[in-house]
Amino acid sequence: MKKLLLSLVLSLFFAAQAQAESLVASVNRTTLPAGETLVLNVDYDGSDTNTTPDFSALNQDFKIYSQGQSFLTNIINGQMTQTRQWNLVLMPKNKGQITIPSFTLGQLSSDPITINVVNAAAAGSAQQTSAADSRPKFAFKAAADNLTPYVQQQVNLVLTLYDTGGFQGEMPVFEGEEAKDWIIKLLKEPTVSSKVVDGKSLREIKFYYALFPQKSGELMIPQAAINGYYLSKPNRRSYDPFADLFGDDFAGIGFGLSDMFANRNPVYLTTDPIPVSVKPAAAANGQWWIPAEDVKLFAEWNPAGPVFRVGDAVSRTVYLRAAGVIDSQLPEIKFAPVSGMKQYPEKPLTEAKVENGEIIAVKKITNVYIPSEAGSVTLPEIAVEWFNVKTGRYEKAVLPALNLKILPAVSSTGNAPAAQPAEAAPAQDMAQRGADIANAAEETQTIIIDEIPGVKLYGGLAIAFLLGILLSYLVLKPRRGSRGEEKPHGDILKYISRSSREKDFRALRDGIIEWARERYGDDKISNLKQVVKQTKSKEFEAEINKLMEELYSNNGHDWDSEAFIKAFEKVYRRKPRGKSDEQPLPKLYK
Repeated sequence: MKKLLLSLVLSLFFAAQAQAESLVASVNRTTLPAGETLVLNVDYDGSDTNTTPDFSALNQDFKIYSQGQSFLTNIINGQMTQTRQWNLVLMPKNKGQITIPSFTLGQLSSDPITINVVNAAAAGSAQQTSAADSRPKFAFKAAADNLTPYVQQQVNLVLTLYDTGGFQGEMPVFEGEEAKDWIIKLLKEPTVSSKVVDGKSLREIKFYYALFPQKSGELMIPQAAINGYYLSKPNRRSYDPFADLFGDDFAGIGFGLSDMFANRNPVYLTTDPIPVSVKPAAAANGQWWIPAEDVKLFAEWNPAGPVFRVGDAVSRTVYLRAAGVIDSQLPEIKFAPVSGMKQYPEKPLTEAKVENGEIIAVKKITNVYIPSEAGSVTLPEIAVEWFNVKTGRYEKAVLPALNLKILPAVSSTGNAPAAQPAEAAPAQDMAQRGADIANAAEETQTIIIDEIPGVKLYGGLAIAFLLGILLSYLVLKPRRGSRGEEKPHGDILKYISRSSREKDFRALRDGIIEWARERYGDDKISNLKQVVKQTKSKEFEAEINKLMEELYSNNGHDWDSEAFIKAFEKVYRRKPRGKSDEQPLPKLYK
């Protein structure tokens, strides 16, 4: 009888122990919108264990954002028990019914769970379920303004995020193989607006893009995706050993992706790809393909309203502006040769900008003109053919031909002012300043002699002599080169040689002009052509032409500094004809 009672007690004890051990899986919601997350809890009750269930089977249908655990160990009458919970934040990879598999821990197994992932058609839509957590909090849609564009034509795309759950996230990205067939540009900053739908606050966030298909045929506007999260109250079911001390408001803190007082729930939303039918380029007889809404050509001169004179440089900047294309689609602007006119086009510059929600592409190129013969010349028209996507026809943007009258070069004794290159402005200003100072000195002398009674003639001459010394200092004092260093007149040969070897072409030009003014006693010399006329050296003229190539063209020849220095030394050492060693004194009287 005693053996029978002992067997019954042991059986009840082991049965109680077996009943005490359990492994239970649960989720915070069984229906959820696509792009949102759910929380999977796996609870174990039993003896002490360091084993963790294998959750790798979840990777097939879910993206695991986080995994955490909490546990509590109890010892009562020498008997140890343990409560352990694993928490996983999951995002389904597909829509429809998905099964969370069974998990095992030792001899224990959990039951599988079936969830339903629904399409989040629109936040706040008519779709309702009994559980508030199953209603869509977010939706992400794409809309294009043109489903039948021409190849390389601008297509405007608007991505709209509908938010009722306090979405926080990043800018959208375009995914998939389809993205390689498009050039995508952001048009402007996102806009945010709020409204109420069915008594529920709704926030709309819109993103604006311009897309350019790079090939014709049936294409798909690529899927756009956006990553983010929203905050929610902690899951009260998660175990928190401090809940009894601090109250239920702190329960659930510590699992998943949680902030101090709220859980951070990841959100991953995508748009559906949009099919488009891209038309090929219209027949253009080999012309450059520009499918735009508007194209313009215009130009500006520097200096404005220039006077064209042999040997003087004038710059003309031509602009090509196209609406609805990107800068890489703009053609090259070419300048036809003009008899009696040297041309030095610079490297073109291009840019793309946004104006009023439209991509504007601009190409500009500056061409330097230097007339070589007096008379009349015609600059040919510049034309660019383009395809008007509004009318479906080819059109032409034209910069009309321009007739110019070229004046002869100003001689060293001429009185007419010569048109100056933009780069020669500092030298011109200096010469003008000297003339102004001289005029001011003459006026001052006249006032002193005429208006002060009793001043003797010798006193006036003394004053005039001192003013003449001051004037000579102001006009002839050393000027500064392009690098801000003084150019001593007595060491001009070293200055020219150094500038040539260092390829400082602007400093070299200014030094040559300054040397010629002093050597030939002519302050009206303002450009290199006038210097060549004074030197009358064919060898030096050839080197000056190479210098002008370097100054006004990006396609200059390889610079031979030693050849230039050699040619300059010959004209430097040659005594100028008819030069007087005496310098005229300033005028004493008008």
